[in-house]
Amino acid sequence: MNFAEYLIKDFQGDTKIKSIKFFRSSGSYGYIAWLTIISFYLKKNPLTIEHLVDALESYASRRTILDFLNRGFDSGFIEKKNSLKDKRKTFLEPTKITLVEFNEWSMGFISNIRP
Repeated sequence: MNFAEYLIKDFQGDTKIKSIKFFRSSGSYGYIAWLTIISFYLKKNPLTIEHLVDALESYASRRTILDFLNRGFDSGFIEKKNSLKDKRKTFLEPTKITLVEFNEWSMGFISNIRP
């Protein structure tokens, strides 16, 4: 199987990993939101809701993105953290389950793309 085939199979697969299933269920904006939230977290770079909404607005409406984030909060895959310096800012972070499942997925992904 070539790399492109692997990516297609991985994306279309019926994953048992609940957080990944949630983020993938919303097409490109969900997938990009997932990777953006994880990336910012791993870089220890705070991610505001506004920044993420702005980054995703070319894929979905503002209302759709905010509804998606609210479902992520309710499902326990994303959490809000209030800024200690500016109470008007709210940061997004992946929950522990999202991080654990991302690590599980990424280890499988890496092991399948290495020769």
